[in-house]
Amino acid sequence: MKQEAYPVLEDFLNASDEVVAAIAPRTLVFAAGGTRRAAALAGVPLEDMAKWTQSHMRAASQLCFRLGVHHLLLPVAMPQMFQERGLYREKLLDWLYSELADSESCDFYKHQQWRVHMIIAGTAIPQLEKAVETVNRITSINKGPSLWLIITPDNDELWQWQVQAFARGAKTRAEAIGMLYGETIPPVDVLLSYGKPTISLGLLPPLLYDDTQCYWLQKPGYNLSEETLRTIFYDYAYTRHTWRQDKTGRAEQALAHREAWEQGPIVGVGIRLGPFWYPQPFALPGDTAVS
Repeated sequence: MKQEAYPVLEDFLNASDEVVAAIAPRTLVFAAGGTRRAAALAGVPLEDMAKWTQSHMRAASQLCFRLGVHHLLLPVAMPQMFQERGLYREKLLDWLYSELADSESCDFYKHQQWRVHMIIAGTAIPQLEKAVETVNRITSINKGPSLWLIITPDNDELWQWQVQAFARGAKTRAEAIGMLYGETIPPVDVLLSYGKPTISLGLLPPLLYDDTQCYWLQKPGYNLSEETLRTIFYDYAYTRHTWRQDKTGRAEQALAHREAWEQGPIVGVGIRLGPFWYPQPFALPGDTAVS
């Protein structure tokens, strides 16, 4: 069976931004995790973590937009964060405001021309109501790509938030998306998350996923390098593109890599690194040649 031609990874990593943007996912969820771990590894004290994280979040967002993403969704706070106790929970709302919605942030959004949508998926949070209104209003006139900042305080409230759209008369998914988010968003093409390969209610924004390709980083925080993002986009556009309408003779090609299929690893099994989970390393079984 003839193999579909696609560029060599090394060439793609050095290609122009325009080449990458031509195949980039239109809608990307970047659910970064381990921000406290990233700060600890960088020697940043907890009281300075918010501003430090903000700078990396901005840089990662700029990179995604430069390489062709149109809608970037950041789940910046999920239910498990609101369930914590201690200093982090006490400071969470203050940090969310200072990271996402203070005057410096609004000036940055305006300079970048990003359309920023700050969404609380559930009951309004009084301490953030003004911030949400301000960010959404100030950036609505911008002409650039869309940055979606999603805050999900509680799983039950998330379900109720979705139900409200249909209770208000939505007859289709597109109508419900418009009611929840204020406009129609294309389905999520890629989920870029962190740590254990899990899916939770607050991870993928409601109603926005069909056939979503998922990747889990093990480097904590928003420290997203251009090589990493280009490699993911390459895999998304080329390596994972294996479906064929005519599958005649396709299954028989597995014989060339018998050991890989008969002794394959389990993706998702891990080991413990101190108090943390880490994916169990594995090698291709046997001496199977990869083509």
